[in-house]
Amino acid sequence: MLRTTALIFTTIFLTGIVGCQTEREKDTQSEMVFREYLTTWNTHDLDKMASFFTDDCVYENLASGHVYRGKDSLKAWAKMTFEIIPDFKVDAASLFVSGDWLACEWVMTGTQTGNAPDLPATGKSFRVRGSSIVQLKDGKILRNADYWDWATFMHQLGVVK
Repeated sequence: MLRTTALIFTTIFLTGIVGCQTEREKDTQSEMVFREYLTTWNTHDLDKMASFFTDDCVYENLASGHVYRGKDSLKAWAKMTFEIIPDFKVDAASLFVSGDWLACEWVMTGTQTGNAPDLPATGKSFRVRGSSIVQLKDGKILRNADYWDWATFMHQLGVVK
């Protein structure tokens, strides 16, 4: 009886450990995929960038107030961004994953050499910190919400004092 009870507890304990490792492995995989996704922003590879998203994705740029639905809308916005800021780059400062949720603190940099709607090229560089809250579905980005300071961005471009 004692051996049977010990065997049951050992089985339950080991099953719990294996289950935790599987979740950790999933989180690690999600983190690696998100870091690879960020790299596509730095290489400006629109098709590869879109491949990290579900077909029904929603991308919210809370600073500008824009929402992009679906891969085509996302790609069009990213293409415009790269035309306006040809040296656009984003680097992760910190990142954590828990299940189907991911949070990333990042720094974006670039120089606005192209004209944006309602904002002629300033030729000035910027460096702005921000963060993303991401919901994953089957290993892809379902929803991404970016939070960053639009006023700091506009100040660095010399648009506001």
